[in-house]
Amino acid sequence: MRSKHILVPLDLTRGPASALVFVQQMAAETPIRVTLLHVIDLNIYPPQPAVNDQLCAESQAALCKLAKLFFGAEQAARIVVRDGRPADEIIAEAKAAQADLIVMCGPKSGRPRLLRRGTTQRVLNSGTCPTLVLPHPGKPGAGSPADVGSRDEEEACFFGETAVRAAAA
Repeated sequence: MRSKHILVPLDLTRGPASALVFVQQMAAETPIRVTLLHVIDLNIYPPQPAVNDQLCAESQAALCKLAKLFFGAEQAARIVVRDGRPADEIIAEAKAAQADLIVMCGPKSGRPRLLRRGTTQRVLNSGTCPTLVLPHPGKPGAGSPADVGSRDEEEACFFGETAVRAAAA
């Protein structure tokens, strides 16, 4: 039986870790392959190669630390850093990697971003595979991070604290 390939797009600047917690629990129960994706969207002209190269290196390092923290050494996640519009790059990576599922966290705002044609909506509309959108942990009614089954509240809430803890390890 072929293991399922899960794509987890992450916003390293302010993203919640609930998608990682969810996929970590999946990995404990069934064999899966995981790809962690971060998209750099500088939206500047003219492009600055030195800035982009530095951001790619920093993003790569942060994703490696998160992969080690959530999936350990025995199940290394594939790390991908892309440059471009987030929705376009998520869709392109899902297609290129032949992902079976995309797991991402929804927007934080009280008003569903799905109605505002954001990244989540574009991935849902144009994706090449099923997409699971988890509620943002800070969103009203989404439940606490403990409800997600996290190790502790700090690790499941936001990457900032998680990344700092991973860097210290």
